[in-house]
Amino acid sequence: MSDSSIHTGDDGTVHLSGEMNFVSTPRIYRELESRFSVSGPTLNIDLAGVRHADSSGLALLIEWQAMVNRLDRQLHIINAPANLLRLAKLCEADKLMDISGRDRCAQAAGQRFDLNP
Repeated sequence: MSDSSIHTGDDGTVHLSGEMNFVSTPRIYRELESRFSVSGPTLNIDLAGVRHADSSGLALLIEWQAMVNRLDRQLHIINAPANLLRLAKLCEADKLMDISGRDRCAQAAGQRFDLNP
């Protein structure tokens, strides 16, 4: 089973929850594609509610990064699940985008999520 939901907060941040996998990412892409052209200079995506993301979830984030680059905008991805961060680091995709994890102590100190425990 693959469930996911999307909502936009009062500050314009897009909040995803559930799963980002091969079943759900096509629907997530379709639902968010139009928001890229109407968003301001920065699009914030909060993955705090995402329980699990696989390689298709990472591919979706890379595609979103490419879209905002073409629009000369910025993308900030926050509260990514640990497995997604590990996958991004393994593929060196973390160098292509502004992505941070759920380690709030490190974020508060202005540090990146430590992927090498």
